[in-house]
Amino acid sequence: MRSWIGRHWRWALPAGVVLAGVGAWLVFGFFAFQTYFQDDEVDEALPFFTAGPAPSGIEGDETTEDMAKAMNEAMAEDDMPMVDEVDEPMPDMPGPATSQVPKPGVEPAEPATETQPAEETQPATEETQPADETQPTETEPVTTQPQIIVEASGSFIDRSHPTEGSAVVLGDGSGQRFLRFEDFRTDNGPDLNVYLSAAPTDAPAGQFDDDFVDLGDLKGNVGSQNYEIPAGLDLDHYSTVAIWCVRFGVVFGVAELTAG
Repeated sequence: MRSWIGRHWRWALPAGVVLAGVGAWLVFGFFAFQTYFQDDEVDEALPFFTAGPAPSGIEGDETTEDMAKAMNEAMAEDDMPMVDEVDEPMPDMPGPATSQVPKPGVEPAEPATETQPAEETQPATEETQPADETQPTETEPVTTQPQIIVEASGSFIDRSHPTEGSAVVLGDGSGQRFLRFEDFRTDNGPDLNVYLSAAPTDAPAGQFDDDFVDLGDLKGNVGSQNYEIPAGLDLDHYSTVAIWCVRFGVVFGVAELTAG
């Protein structure tokens, strides 16, 4: 065999190279045996919610592909998760009489009273009142405990992105009020803020930042959360809650606040 290869090495060597190449392709290319010994890691870019109008069909909320791409890039730069979940408890509302309200789990202390020893008796005097007459007793002033009530509420509807949940205004009569989101969910995005806007819920998107009050950054795109409302703010005028994307001028979802 070696003598035969020695006599025909000029064409045997190229043929061997070709056969080796075909064999390597079958092993690593066609059958891909190496994949059984490798980890399957992925590193996808942030996906963007569907471009186009929201299911509400309100005109003016279309999101172009260029805007979707820009939002994806902004979220990637900010290392922003797709779901940013929060779960805040009911807000602490210190009304005028909250100092009289016992803390949960703490029993109110009993007032100390002075008692006469059992063996001592009061001497009889001419001024002693007859037994059938009683002395009037002084009563302590009654303190009313502040009650947290819902002053206004509304349900979120979609604008440029699916949005659900409820917005409620909580007050205790002291003038302090909070806007609270419950069962809230929307898409995540860059520079989302919570606005109280004078624009109606079906207004064009560009009107929501014409006359508004900024309550701050959206704390999370999923979950319950609280925002303090500036004292004295007229909620009959600023009656629309808007999830507003400051960077791109897009309203994700809205809720109309109605009293009651």
